[in-house]
Amino acid sequence: MDTTPRISSVLVAAVPRGLAALVLALGLFVAGCGSDEDSTAQAERIEALASENETLQSQLAAARDSVAALRSQAGGADMVQLGDPIRFPSGSAWIPDRGRRTLDSLATILQSEYNSRDFRIKGFTDNRPIGPSLAGTYPSNWYLSATRAAAVAHYLDTEHDIQSRTLEIGAFGPRNPVASNETAQGRRLNRRVEIQVAE
Repeated sequence: MDTTPRISSVLVAAVPRGLAALVLALGLFVAGCGSDEDSTAQAERIEALASENETLQSQLAAARDSVAALRSQAGGADMVQLGDPIRFPSGSAWIPDRGRRTLDSLATILQSEYNSRDFRIKGFTDNRPIGPSLAGTYPSNWYLSATRAAAVAHYLDTEHDIQSRTLEIGAFGPRNPVASNETAQGRRLNRRVEIQVAE
């Protein structure tokens, strides 16, 4: 009994996906040695599979680059965002009631599932410049985003006694928007604080 196809399928399952095409090509070559198939057709098939393997390898490299970029944006390879962001009114670092309720829920999760783990608080703004009436309080969007992050850290500390020796507060201003700043709804989504914890 010819077991070549079964062996080939086992090999394909055992190797990384990017190499599957090359293993399949070798399996086809071995299986076709005893047939009447023209050797030119076999060579063309192997060449096509080798080309597909190169494409898969290129896609794999691109995927790895994308993951690395996402990890860089998150500020670390083992940090994950915890829950929904806290949203802020325009030109304000005051945590609204809804945001406080969200933080109360997140505090429970931090204490029960991420106790003593490092975490990071990141503040953001929309892209609208600070108006003249607020310039004395928040000289820039960077300052406003830092104040929002500090307000969240202060709330978690004073209301829930959540601290970390390596807590980081980040000010990102209008960088990394999650929605378009061309609409009021998009700007509302961009005025946020995100909490990230170590996995």
